[in-house]
Amino acid sequence: MNAVFAKLWLWVWHLLPANPILIRVVTGASRRSRHLWLRAGYLSALLLVVLFLLITAMTGESGSLTDLAKGASQTFMWASVAQLAMMCFLAPVFTAAAITQERDAQTFNILLSTPLSNGQIVFGSLMSRLYFVVLLLLAGLPIFLVTTAYGGVGTAQIFESFALSGATAVLTGSLAIFVAMVRVGTRGTIFSFYLLIGLYLLCLYLLGLWDQTWLDTSPANLAGRRMSWLTPFHPFLALEVALNQVYAPSRAHLGDCSALTRFAWASPASFYVVWTLTLALVLTTVSVIFVRRGAKVGEPTVLNVIAGWFKRAPRGERMRKPRNVWANPVAWREARTRVASGAWLRWALIIGGLAGAVTLFIAHAGGGLSGGEVRRWLAALIVIQFAIAIIIATNTAATSMTKEKESKTMDLMLTTPLTSKYILWGKLRGLVSFAAPLLAGPVLMLVAFGLLGLGSTGAPPAIWIETGAELALLMVVYTAFACVISLRVSLVTKKNVTAVMYSVGLMILLYGAATLLGMAVVSGSGNEIGGFMAPFTPFTSIWYLVDSEQLFESTAAFTRGQIALRTAAAFGTAIAAVLYTFIIWSVYTGLVRNFDMIVRKQSGT
Repeated sequence: MNAVFAKLWLWVWHLLPANPILIRVVTGASRRSRHLWLRAGYLSALLLVVLFLLITAMTGESGSLTDLAKGASQTFMWASVAQLAMMCFLAPVFTAAAITQERDAQTFNILLSTPLSNGQIVFGSLMSRLYFVVLLLLAGLPIFLVTTAYGGVGTAQIFESFALSGATAVLTGSLAIFVAMVRVGTRGTIFSFYLLIGLYLLCLYLLGLWDQTWLDTSPANLAGRRMSWLTPFHPFLALEVALNQVYAPSRAHLGDCSALTRFAWASPASFYVVWTLTLALVLTTVSVIFVRRGAKVGEPTVLNVIAGWFKRAPRGERMRKPRNVWANPVAWREARTRVASGAWLRWALIIGGLAGAVTLFIAHAGGGLSGGEVRRWLAALIVIQFAIAIIIATNTAATSMTKEKESKTMDLMLTTPLTSKYILWGKLRGLVSFAAPLLAGPVLMLVAFGLLGLGSTGAPPAIWIETGAELALLMVVYTAFACVISLRVSLVTKKNVTAVMYSVGLMILLYGAATLLGMAVVSGSGNEIGGFMAPFTPFTSIWYLVDSEQLFESTAAFTRGQIALRTAAAFGTAIAAVLYTFIIWSVYTGLVRNFDMIVRKQSGT
């Protein structure tokens, strides 16, 4: 028996603590400057949110301990949301790259030829990357403890918040390893994974706000909202219960339910941690099976042969229709090749958004939905579409220059008479043209609702006619901003996977922090000032320009102040568009100025 336990302990020891991959990554990668800057950026963003909200709470009209405790509670809530959001996207960045970087460097097959077992490869890759995520969580703990100085935040809430973030990081990391093992790829792997996470979080959260999913046994909060039965399956919904923003039903009111259901609904945060860790273990275990199967990718299978029969072209002469190239061929190539590679995704996004908008339009025109309900649902739908469009545009721009370097077409392009200004402007224009159809759906929705509201009298229409033009301008500018920043990352980076990691992470950090701060400022200001400030951050511009009634205390106040609000929103939109256009132009001119130096430095000449 002792010999069995000794062998079991030796197997566990080599699987995790003494795993060569774990030791190599932790001791080597932790010394890199980019990991230092990543930790510094994460803590800076978290500290910025906490300090800004604490200062805002302390500068209120009253300095009583009750107000300070309430302000600390709100600060902790937003800091927890920011931490959880960053964990949802930073964990896949580390873990997905564990396999894709090996494939890019052509070292994965060498790794398979070593004496390492499948379990050591999978668990070593996973735990070595989750090590950095755990360090980020622990590094942010002192920042959260600052919020307990004035009361209003308990130790149990801090631990529940960290448990939700840690469990989410483990699940997303395990899922990223699973996807990377099963599906060979680099850029597509990370991009599809981010898209899946974003869709899951956004769609399930919006369903949780729908009153048809609320539990009757759950007590209502001050706003009349109850806990949804989807709460145990969503980290942000579970976080709201942990922070006492929404109340869970007691076990006494769930007597007719099964033991598992009582546990899930009475303790949603604990249930979320349990099922996420269990699923993470299952995914990691299944990934072990596909470690060496991935090496056989490319070999013909029975399914490939059968599928090839249906794809064979008819006999005879085959001709391609002539193409009308734009005045800038670089822009045409960037836009058209991207459209061809992701046509199904673009059409799915456009058709899905239009289907939802048409449903809302028919319901509102028939009197089934009030103006306030239409605004809330329409704002949520446009936020989802715009978030997906930004992720797609960022991913596309991040690989705009790296794909030229990896395919060795950059050297060919540099031998042509094309100047750096011509190339970069063509890239930027092509990327914006590629993303523009993704933004056309939300604009058409707003224009249709605006035209319908022109004939309304008395109460404000569901959507004002100028809202479509304002958001069209803002969304194009914000998309161009994401494209030019990602284009810069792509220029200074050599690999697709690295460029995608940095670009998507940077956009999430910038847009996420800006949205959190913007939400706090706009909701705190309210009225016309809030309408003026809303266009300066991406998602607040959509949320508050579409659903402007949230800026007022009542519908009557909203009706009285609609003229001043529309004027303030128009001025804010114009100023925000000019400001972001100046930033985009500054980044673009900097790229043109440093293009030759960066390319020559990377080529080693």
